[in-house]
Amino acid sequence: MSLGLGLVGMATQDDQLYETLKNTLFNNADSAIIGEAAAYGMGLVMIGSADENAIEEMISHAADSNHEKIIRALGISLALIMYGKEQQAEGLIEQMCQSKDAIIRYGAMFTIGCAYAGTAASSAIRRLLKFSVSDTSDDVKRAALMNIGFVCLREPKNLPTMVKSFAISYNPHVKYGAAMALGIGCAGTGSQEALKILAPLTTGQEDFVRQGALIALSMVFMQITDT
Repeated sequence: MSLGLGLVGMATQDDQLYETLKNTLFNNADSAIIGEAAAYGMGLVMIGSADENAIEEMISHAADSNHEKIIRALGISLALIMYGKEQQAEGLIEQMCQSKDAIIRYGAMFTIGCAYAGTAASSAIRRLLKFSVSDTSDDVKRAALMNIGFVCLREPKNLPTMVKSFAISYNPHVKYGAAMALGIGCAGTGSQEALKILAPLTTGQEDFVRQGALIALSMVFMQITDT
């Protein structure tokens, strides 16, 4: 129900709907599944609002929660709240990037991706590249690369060159992130450069990397005719 409410009320910034979902989250602290759904719903309702009260409540609850699913959902919802906000999101991004909790840093990568989606902003790309090589968490590295795809989705020309070296990494999570970056950023382009990088990954040793490469290929070539 919580996810349904979030989808129905997506981007409405309806205070009553948000409060209903927030109360569901707060009143079900022991249920990771209910809390996760309510947290996602909150983010969906408040997409692009940059609502300071909602941000404060989500950060506070994430710090108090013991459930990884709920913390991750709140991290993604914070990203949704900052959709398209670019510089306005910098304060939250910096706060999340400095967190000792890898799940919050994971959310920070998506906050960068959402805030700068389609802008090809060099500052956002540099930050994501930094985390893709320096963070101690494989989840964060993977998320950083994936979100380069979101940042470059309107200008994907240089994306294959940007992630090519990551696609041959020894780390399977990094390879998966590179594949999904190409799938997201080059979706519907039929890019031959992306194909050259993704094709070898479809025969890799790790099953989830092969899966990611195949998903990415389907995204790159969706709605592309035989011609």
